[in-house]
Amino acid sequence: MVRRLRLLVLASLLAFGLFTFSKEWQANAAMKHELPWLRLDAHERGPAKIPTSIEQRPSDRRTPSPAIDPYVRPEFASEMRTLRPTILAAARRHNRPELSGMSDHDFAVIIALILYNEHFGWFEERITPVQALTPLYEDLQRQTNETGISDLSLWPTNIRPSVALEILRKQVPLPHSTQTVTEPITVAGSAIDPNEASSQQELYAMITAEITEPDLAVEYLAANLERGLYRAKLEGVTVTWRTLAAWHNQGIVAPEDLRKNPTASDYIRRASAYFGKARALIDTSPLRNPAWQLGLEAHGGADIRQ
Repeated sequence: MVRRLRLLVLASLLAFGLFTFSKEWQANAAMKHELPWLRLDAHERGPAKIPTSIEQRPSDRRTPSPAIDPYVRPEFASEMRTLRPTILAAARRHNRPELSGMSDHDFAVIIALILYNEHFGWFEERITPVQALTPLYEDLQRQTNETGISDLSLWPTNIRPSVALEILRKQVPLPHSTQTVTEPITVAGSAIDPNEASSQQELYAMITAEITEPDLAVEYLAANLERGLYRAKLEGVTVTWRTLAAWHNQGIVAPEDLRKNPTASDYIRRASAYFGKARALIDTSPLRNPAWQLGLEAHGGADIRQ
């Protein structure tokens, strides 16, 4: 009875979210029609199209928009500090500098950036009282996916089981196609062999258990970003943090596709607010043992402070 009630609450929240999302999408679509370069920088929006009758130099300033408060729940901030070594290790495994043009450090910053951005979505950003219910909502999503009958994106990375399955199968979707190519992608720590599951329901339940475990979730996220690097190579796209964020959110990498996708554009706008937190996390080394303690160890236990 309690489980059924939880699923009913989840269904209600999903219905409300979809209704709000529809309104948000319509508003974004209308805004995009009026201002095609909204929220995009000069590289992403391409050449400005200004009527020749208007002899005015186009401005590169962005249209003013509501500021985003990069709020992070204290418990999640603590978990991110705990996950820092995992993020750095995942970045070293999955960054391909020859494709990304980035250092492993910068790749780690992008992983942290996406984790912070996935902490709250546009729905919680606009209706802040809902933030208190987010943990409950996330738990209900997880319980629903554990039944193996749904394919909801799951916290902390908001990866769906179907996407995680593509990652496990080393698949990278081709642009504007249902076909995929195979790349040498691995998920360190995963115990799942997709070929051994007796059914998709069982497979999705197993994947749900892994992508909701924080350390493995970071590994899946890094592997998915690696897929984005291969996809960018296929499309001849120069990789930036926006490229990888758009890939994670909407499965696109090309700037022209980003310009046409208001959801991805809004995702990138929100993600930019968390850059400070992401860089601070990766740039801040964990506390080390005090110098006197290191000296103590070096001298066989004698207290050198005396």
